[in-house]
Amino acid sequence: MARISVAEAAAQLGVGPQRVHQRIQDGSLPAERIGSRWVIDEKHLHRIAGSRAPGRPLSERSGWALIAVAAGDSDLLQDLSAPDRSRARARLRSLLSAAYDIDDPREVGRLLSTALRNRANRRCYRAAAPDLPDLREDHRILLSGLSHPDSGLTAGDVVEGYMSIDDLDDVMQEYLLRDVDEDRANVFLHIVPPDAQPRRLGNRARKLLLAADLAQHDGPRELHRAVDVLRELSEPSYERPSSDKGGSR
Repeated sequence: MARISVAEAAAQLGVGPQRVHQRIQDGSLPAERIGSRWVIDEKHLHRIAGSRAPGRPLSERSGWALIAVAAGDSDLLQDLSAPDRSRARARLRSLLSAAYDIDDPREVGRLLSTALRNRANRRCYRAAAPDLPDLREDHRILLSGLSHPDSGLTAGDVVEGYMSIDDLDDVMQEYLLRDVDEDRANVFLHIVPPDAQPRRLGNRARKLLLAADLAQHDGPRELHRAVDVLRELSEPSYERPSSDKGGSR
């Protein structure tokens, strides 16, 4: 596991360097002094991040900065300031390494939630079973989560994907979608603002969204698969061409 500087630790935790020094001084963050500098083992950061209050997720802007870094898209990255890019890269490294360094999938799921909960407004609906095939093929929905082929959990009785807020009312009316509790839902829509444009994302960024989607279901199978997806993203050679077929429309 890598050892990093105070500044890098602060970026990964989303706090200032002074707060990291405070944790080192009070003993809540183990560190080693080398010369005049402190160095921290990244595994200790994962424990801190996993134990933080679940009600403190990153902002929508910071979450999409993380997604932009995962995408590696120059058009997306140019909208970020240099400090935002640096923080997002540090957070992405921390998130990907957590998939190997933390044994509990639920804790990794909490890290995903902290990082990406605000990427979209997750809505739970119920549709008539005969409407699900048409809903799954609707061009306004970018399939993800349980409906993404790479989830390994695809089922004909569920539809999950991303949709622009501009299309939501029309889709609800056309398919007579009803708001329901999660345990009764068979349609999960992640509603994003019109300028989010998740269809522009490459396969790598969509896999990061997939991991976040699965973690939100919070079931054992979904959490284990979310961890596997993060591990796949950790592989340096991982990148496959994005396709507009079969759930990646």
